[in-house]
Amino acid sequence: MIGAVKAGEAQCFTLRSNPESKAKSSFRRCASGGLCATWLMGGVSGCVGKTMTAPLSRVTVLAQTATMFKGSATASRSRQAFANGRIIEGARQIVQQEGVLTLWRGNLCTCVHRFPFTGINFLVVQAVKQAFPSLEHGPVWGAFVPGAAAGCAAVMVCYPLEVVRTRLMTHSGPGDNRGWLVSLQRLARTEGAIGMYRGVGLALVMTAPQVSISFGVYDHLKDRIGTFGAGGISGVVGSMVTFPLDVLRRRLQVMGMDASVPKRTCWHEAADLWRCEGPRGFVRGLGPEVIKVFPTLAITFSAFEYLRQYESIFRGRILQH
Repeated sequence: MIGAVKAGEAQCFTLRSNPESKAKSSFRRCASGGLCATWLMGGVSGCVGKTMTAPLSRVTVLAQTATMFKGSATASRSRQAFANGRIIEGARQIVQQEGVLTLWRGNLCTCVHRFPFTGINFLVVQAVKQAFPSLEHGPVWGAFVPGAAAGCAAVMVCYPLEVVRTRLMTHSGPGDNRGWLVSLQRLARTEGAIGMYRGVGLALVMTAPQVSISFGVYDHLKDRIGTFGAGGISGVVGSMVTFPLDVLRRRLQVMGMDASVPKRTCWHEAADLWRCEGPRGFVRGLGPEVIKVFPTLAITFSAFEYLRQYESIFRGRILQH
């Protein structure tokens, strides 16, 4: 009896005094839960997808916002081309005047934003599915709830970086040497929380259904047509449904970066866009957006599924030790 007690005390002492044992135990719990790995895999997948389609992202943003800078003294020929709807001409002018690599302008900030943003999306979707398994087997709308929750969470955490990213991509002409961190600090210093979260309400209204539709459509199609096709189609459907709101969101984000651009509320900007450009103003840049979003989401979902296969193998080996 006494020997058993002493053995138990010795075992407890060993566990308390062995930090390596605690670390391994914590790592096993993280691996078995899978949420940390999901966040990492989602972040990497989002960065890969966005980097490969970065030129189309910049062209889309310039097309959406170019008409706001018509009165600017710094308006370049490429920006004027985008404002007049000549998207291919505008892209050609960028390459001629600024160089090919400027098509990736703002991509570092995009990755800094996209890693946590996409990671949070995949993490929250998985967490909600685990917490409420009945959603997948209940009414149709249940399949869209995890994506809606994920979109809201990701927007609130990452929105200031989204504003900085849009402004870096919208900048036209050479000589913008400010990095994303300097731009974020300048935004916080000059415009405060209002500038950092300008348009966040509209972003929530837009992103929640967009992410919800993307994940819902992907889950519905992936077993039918494969990961790549399901990811691409889910992105196109989600983007087309919410694109007019995306145009307004981008236009709100660039307010304050140029003295010629007036600061308006969402409703005033929508009314002004309708008055000046009509319905076409709300689908400005839709062409490059559709061309961009299919490969972006197809690559993102494919990369995630690819990483998940290796993660499951790695996790199984960890749990065996």
